[in-house]
Amino acid sequence: MPNSKNLTKEKNIQFDSISFPKYLQNEWAQLFSKHLYSIGKDILHKDNLLLQYDFTRQRPPNLDKGSSQYSFSDKTNQIILWGFGMICATKNDGLFLNRQTFEPKLLKINSLLSNLWEPAQIQQFTIPKTKKETLVMLQLLIKSMKWLENYEIWVLTRCGPSYRNKSLEDTISRNAPPICLDKKMA
Repeated sequence: MPNSKNLTKEKNIQFDSISFPKYLQNEWAQLFSKHLYSIGKDILHKDNLLLQYDFTRQRPPNLDKGSSQYSFSDKTNQIILWGFGMICATKNDGLFLNRQTFEPKLLKINSLLSNLWEPAQIQQFTIPKTKKETLVMLQLLIKSMKWLENYEIWVLTRCGPSYRNKSLEDTISRNAPPICLDKKMA
């Protein structure tokens, strides 16, 4: 019989019939945080790489409270980035990914405020409870990973691998070895 302490300690996130083991949640959180950190470095680049990638920037009214919002849209997709997370969306559905934890949250895009500066402002989200919601969440999660991969390939093409390696040699990356973000995990 499994030890209840271990079950609590290693709590898996369950979405309908799909379970995400704790170790995957931790790996995701570390990789995603590192990726958002590198995007933050891209903002500080002399050319602000996010603006060069056709993002628009909206700054919070009070720079001491909140994070600038960067948005990118094409015909069918929308990406919104902040220092605290990311939204990957289609015309109707969105997925909020928190920088610190693996807790994907579904959103109805038409209910979002246009100017968001803090995680607490992202409301009206749901944790997937049905197979249909789980499928939407997985599709958006995959779409967000593909977008991050394509963006990283663009950065590496434009600035070279030495730029990315240097951008990851800072405080946050001392605890974990630098990785090449364009490589798929084995």
